[in-house]
Amino acid sequence: MKKTGTVFVALAVIGLLGTPAVASDIPDGEKIFNKKCKMCHKIDKKKIGPAVKAMNQDAEVLRSAITKGRKSMPKYSGKLSTEEIDAVVVYLREKQGNPCATKL
Repeated sequence: MKKTGTVFVALAVIGLLGTPAVASDIPDGEKIFNKKCKMCHKIDKKKIGPAVKAMNQDAEVLRSAITKGRKSMPKYSGKLSTEEIDAVVVYLREKQGNPCATKL
């Protein structure tokens, strides 16, 4: 019986320490876009950079442009985490009307 109690306590501790990530831990693509991208990009029309709806809809192309930069756009590797870049890609694809926006 003593072993059962010890095992139960150990499992409870592991369960508490190994809690899964909650939704608030996932970066918000819209907030990141508004903070880092909105000064040059609008959703429906050209600003300094192209409109979101006119951008390539391929996730890899978008991810590469954000990570490495493109033409006059600066690179964001080192400024944004991979998760933040992915969140922005999902947000861009949603705004483009892509039905598979969450699939990267």
